[in-house]
Parts: sequence; C-alpha cells; structure tokens
Amino acid sequence: MDLILDINSWLYPMELGDKFRLVLATTLREDGYPDGGEWNATDQEGGSRADSFEYVMSGKVYRIEGDEASNEPSSRFS
Repeated sequence: MDLILDINSWLYPMELGDKFRLVLATTLREDGYPDGGEWNATDQEGGSRADSFEYVMSGKVYRIEGDEASNEPSSRFS
C-alpha cells in the first residue's frame, strides 16, 4: 500500500523509513458516541482515544478520486 500522509513535521518529526501506527476512527470518544463537531481534550470526561497516541489528526474525508473511466473498482484513491 502507498500512503501519502500530510503531518505537521514541526510537531511530530518523521524520517523516511520511520514506522508508525495509523488508526482511523469515526469518533475520539471512548464510549463510541459521535463527537459534537469540535474536539477539545479538556471536555473529554473519562478520557479519549487520543490519550493513547503521541500525535493525533482530526478531519474529514472530503473527496475520493479514483479511475471513473473503468468499470472495475479502482485500486488507487487520492
């Protein structure tokens, strides 16, 4: 798999070949309920899934691009 991931390298420096764990989640709440739109670490009663990680990014997938010309499912997205 190829992955292009834009991180803030000033906050979390990485070098070519470094290993990391990527977790995708629909919410950072430990109880599984949806987030309220804005995430604030101080508002999380009982902790957050983010507490287990050194670096956390939050956002939304806003576009999936693939090969629309083919009838086959694309194996590459951006």
